[in-house]
Amino acid sequence: MILLFCVVIGVFLAGTYEVVYSSFERAIQADLDDRLLDAAKPVIAELVARPDDPHIAGLPIAGQVLEVLGPGGKVLEQSLAPQQLNLAIQIPADDHPIFRTLTSPAGKLRAAVVPFHIDGGVEWLVIAESTAKLDQVEASFRESAFGLWTVSILLTTLIATWYVSRSLSPLVDLNRHAALLTLKLSEASHQDVDASLPIANANDELGILATNFNVLFARLGAVVRQLRQFVSDAAHEMRTPLSVLRGETQYLLSQSRSVEEYQRTLRTIDGELTVMIHIIEGLFTLSMADAGQLKLETETIYLDEVFEEACGIAACSARCKGITIQRMDWQQIKFAGDQALIRQLFMILIENAIKYSPPNTTIRVGLEWVEDHPEAQVQDEGVGIAPEHLPYILKRFYRAAPQSSEETRSGGLGLAIAEAIMTTHSGKITCESEVGRGSTFTLVFPAAEALSETPIVQAAAVPLTVHTSPTA
Repeated sequence: MILLFCVVIGVFLAGTYEVVYSSFERAIQADLDDRLLDAAKPVIAELVARPDDPHIAGLPIAGQVLEVLGPGGKVLEQSLAPQQLNLAIQIPADDHPIFRTLTSPAGKLRAAVVPFHIDGGVEWLVIAESTAKLDQVEASFRESAFGLWTVSILLTTLIATWYVSRSLSPLVDLNRHAALLTLKLSEASHQDVDASLPIANANDELGILATNFNVLFARLGAVVRQLRQFVSDAAHEMRTPLSVLRGETQYLLSQSRSVEEYQRTLRTIDGELTVMIHIIEGLFTLSMADAGQLKLETETIYLDEVFEEACGIAACSARCKGITIQRMDWQQIKFAGDQALIRQLFMILIENAIKYSPPNTTIRVGLEWVEDHPEAQVQDEGVGIAPEHLPYILKRFYRAAPQSSEETRSGGLGLAIAEAIMTTHSGKITCESEVGRGSTFTLVFPAAEALSETPIVQAAAVPLTVHTSPTA
């Protein structure tokens, strides 16, 4: 880039100097021509006034040669210096002054051929002068111009090198940080490298480019950290059921067992396989959501019916712990969404509420319009979530509550899947919780896909009537 820039500037300066030199050469030549005409005027006046007297011969004019030419270019008279010099001037066809540059044994001459009328005829006065001084001036100008051109190229090279290096420094930093990011992404390195680019001016092109790359680096870094954490958590979650499966299998194979022992062990294996299946299905759902391929089978549904159906499915688990599912505010809401995913969403929240609630407590569910959008709530009286855990409960494999029992063991993906389903439906999940008093999860559905129907309100203290199939 610097070489190309210097070549372009060099050609431009050379062309500029050529134009300046040509103008200078024409100017000094025109000045010499004017001086020759001025010198010829008194000589012509003398020739016209006294045509019979010799005027040129014996007229000493330093540095100049004079001739008077007659018809046919015959030399009628010549100055003394030098007598032997024959200018060999071709007579012009018209009677206008002409100028010629001549080469002679004495060097280059600049000659002016000036016609004048005498005795009814036309003669020509030739006055020539050496161009040696002009050649010296032109040579000096050429040398000065070449020196100035050389200095200009050197200065241009230095300035271009400094400016281009300074201008491209963000690109150099970009390359360096890209190499660091490559090191960070490599399997052999786990360094936490700061890949952000310094931004000198956020408003120019390189500043905008650096800003965009900083965003890219930040997202890539977050993806790498998430991927590493995801792989670590997934390996940890799969290790436990696999270890249990291997231990139970070795227990069965170590010696002959009774039918009751086989049944008990197989029930344990079946439970661990169920956990693994849930983990794998959850990972598949999340991977589809991350790739933007979690496709919706959109249809018109009633959220209240889907919610009630999910409560009915979970009612058996709730009865086993003596938990009552009660309605709060309840409205009929028509919604455009995927019925299977919405049911799974409600099931995740209700099952979590059952898992982390003590026996003989109450889970309250509600569905209503809040301002211009529908909201669903699931409120439990469980262990609650500490404030420091709330920002992370929607992350994969994150558990705020300890796994105190076999019942609360799960894949740790439920809320992450719920968030993915809500995000796909352009909604969001919020949570309010207090340790020891329970948690309230709120599903905020988008208003654009919902249409309010005639409200159906039921008292909060009345147990939920479970419908196993949707009703109009």
